[in-house]
Amino acid sequence: METSSQPTKRAYAIYHVGLKVLLKKGDEFLFLTDAVGKHFDLPGGRIDDVEHTTPLTEVIAREVGEELGEEVKYKLGKPVFQFRRHFESKGLHIFLTVYEAEYLSGEIKLSAEHSDLQWVDPKKVDLKDEQFFHKEEYLAFKKYFENLV
Repeated sequence: METSSQPTKRAYAIYHVGLKVLLKKGDEFLFLTDAVGKHFDLPGGRIDDVEHTTPLTEVIAREVGEELGEEVKYKLGKPVFQFRRHFESKGLHIFLTVYEAEYLSGEIKLSAEHSDLQWVDPKKVDLKDEQFFHKEEYLAFKKYFENLV
């Protein structure tokens, strides 16, 4: 019996791609609460199947408009961190890139995707692991806010 020393090839993970906006107003950042009311989220979402050639800034604008209302104006900055979300029960894996953005104006009108919003000063609030969907996400936010000092 001959055995191979070659490692077994594993299947590639298949991810959806999402784009989120970390909206800043003064020293505070906008955090949304998911529709179930358990976890923090940011405005933004996945790239639609028909957006293969759509500039990422336009995908972000569409998502922000859908989730915060068309009146909200902001200045989009650069991508600042990434994380993954895994929803094993749905067989769904999402790779998310978070962009900085400066809130300029407009009344926020939440869509049904979120149940609440709050402006959070990370220097005054102790964010907790359980407030986020997954630990990797929490650690990405924690590192980002620690580096702002």
